[in-house]
Formats: sequence, C-alpha cells, structure tokens
Amino acid sequence: MEDFLPLGAKPPRGATPTEICSFQRQSYDVTAVPGADAVVFVSFSPSAGACSGLEGPPLADIPIVYAVDTAKWVILSVQK
Repeated sequence: MEDFLPLGAKPPRGATPTEICSFQRQSYDVTAVPGADAVVFVSFSPSAGACSGLEGPPLADIPIVYAVDTAKWVILSVQK
C-alpha cells in the first residue's frame, strides 16, 4: 500500500472531489493471492461505491496488481 498510495499523499491543488477521494486509502479494496516461489500478487481496486456520485471522472475499474517477492520483500512488477 505504501508504494501504491503513500501515507500523507495529497491530491493536487484544485483537485476534483473524485480526485480527493482517490487519495484516501479506504477508497480501495486490497486482495492478496499467493503465487509460486514466495511471490504474492496484491491487487488494488476501487471499493464498491467509492467516490461514486462525485464531481470528476470515476475511478478506473481496472485493478493495479503488484507482484511481491515475500522472501526479499521487493516489488517485482506492477501492472497498471
């Protein structure tokens, strides 16, 4: 989560309400799925109803997926 949305991250000045909502961690669901060789796939997607009905474009429905090596605790890849 710290790579996806660091603590204290702020939306840009003049951000729309949807953009402001997108900078809140509670706006996202996180799913982790184990893979082979100590790899875990972590998916971040908007929570159902998060930021809906706000001014500005909706949050993308496409999840962002990280592959994380849990032996070395490094991010191997990010699919956006």
